[in-house]
Amino acid sequence: MRKMLTLMLLTCLALPVFAGDKETRIYKENGEVRVECKATYDRNGKSAPEIAQILTGISTIKGTQYYSQTKKEITTLFTDAYTVDNPKHAGRIEDHHLGSQLPQGIDIYGMLEDSRFKDNVYQFSYLFDDNHITLKITNMDTLKYGFIKAIEARCFLFVLDIVLTDNEIQVYNTGFCRPAVLPSFMEKRVNNSITNRMDALFGWFEKGITEK
Repeated sequence: MRKMLTLMLLTCLALPVFAGDKETRIYKENGEVRVECKATYDRNGKSAPEIAQILTGISTIKGTQYYSQTKKEITTLFTDAYTVDNPKHAGRIEDHHLGSQLPQGIDIYGMLEDSRFKDNVYQFSYLFDDNHITLKITNMDTLKYGFIKAIEARCFLFVLDIVLTDNEIQVYNTGFCRPAVLPSFMEKRVNNSITNRMDALFGWFEKGITEK
């Protein structure tokens, strides 16, 4: 998994360097949707364990909003979100709480109730190394747009790579998705839904680290 994450980070680092702002690029080619984003925030004294705790708070994803292409307005994307004990039985449990000493890595599972794709389990994989945190989110379930299969299991991948300096939180994000074969009238709608969801997940993290 480290090799895969390293390749994704190299892709993100190809973006121009800047501070105090956010830049997002969207690519749609050969049936794949890719979103790249890079941003820098003031650290404001936040420790690595505090940031890690934000990332493992799956329940805080609840209420995250996005721009709906269908409604043409900002609306709630994830109407519910919570940690589950495993991807098959998906029993609801409390959010995972990390101590002051971070493990090398951990995998947890979350149920995200999506306004469009309904209830689906995602795997949240974390790597911790001093002032470096990586989160990879992968869909464990097939995502369906109504009765139409939109994204096969493990074909939606969202990666946050976070580097902490003395004063800054530098964030590199890459999202990849290869939608299922869709009717032509559905392609644009699903592609827009994918990019909006990637942006919303980044917004969830952004809100967590910028709140005082």
